[in-house]
Amino acid sequence: MRSDRLARAAFIACFSAPVGHAATLSVDCDAGGSINATIAQAKPRDTVLVSGTCREPVQIPPEVTSITVDGQKKTTIVHPGGQQASAHVFFNRGKEVTIRNLTVTGGSADGIHLSGPASAVVDGVLVTKIAGRGIHIDKGSVIRIVNTTVEGSGGIGIDVTGASYAYIGVYIPRVPTVLPVIVRNNGGPGINIERTAGAWIVGSTITGNKESGIFVHRNAQADVIGNNIGGNGGDGVTAMFGGGINFFSEPRGDGPNQTSQSNAGFGVRCSTSGYVDGPLGTLAGAKGPKMIEAGCVDRVTAK
Repeated sequence: MRSDRLARAAFIACFSAPVGHAATLSVDCDAGGSINATIAQAKPRDTVLVSGTCREPVQIPPEVTSITVDGQKKTTIVHPGGQQASAHVFFNRGKEVTIRNLTVTGGSADGIHLSGPASAVVDGVLVTKIAGRGIHIDKGSVIRIVNTTVEGSGGIGIDVTGASYAYIGVYIPRVPTVLPVIVRNNGGPGINIERTAGAWIVGSTITGNKESGIFVHRNAQADVIGNNIGGNGGDGVTAMFGGGINFFSEPRGDGPNQTSQSNAGFGVRCSTSGYVDGPLGTLAGAKGPKMIEAGCVDRVTAK
């Protein structure tokens, strides 16, 4: 009987112990601090406050969950080049990671790369002058990109593939607030959605990219609502090979997409088992407002 009471007391003590408080860990890269070394010490709900110019590829392993890396708007993470553990500037395989208020640049691959599956919020980040893709997610990852600029990448600006999902310009579709993203002057499509992936792209600016502003293909789907899509080297938006684009979607009430500077191709192009549905808005291109090729389901309306 006494042993039963002791066991019960131990059980209660174990599960009624207070939860540890979140900690703030600081890294000054200009003083020789390391983001990776500090992340290795972080626990769930901790914040890693970073400052300075950090010349290391940041890697977050899959066992890391619920941490924030905050650059306080005074941090630049630069890939140092050479033989590093990762060719990506910021490689996240963790869950519920927030990347906030910093600049990501350099590297021979991706600026921010999610794989695993992984999940992250990218908020208030400048991704610039990346040799490969600005932001890439794959293998069932989920990302929310808000208040962020992706520019000057050698390839795709934002790439979503492998059954992954991206919320771009909106945190939760049912919340009306728009948190605009700028995707501009990248060497491929501004935003590429493919291989059964999906996305919400809302209230953002996709301009000056070398190929289509938004390219949805290989059985992928995107809701594209209230964006400015113009000045791209291809079409404004393209859907093909089983890809589909909705220009309206409940529960959002954002206005239609617009073009302030004509795209080099069509405003909308669709072919080969793709579909487009919803109001055209002012999407336009030098070759015309839309091109519907064989095999496309065209449900585009004027309003």
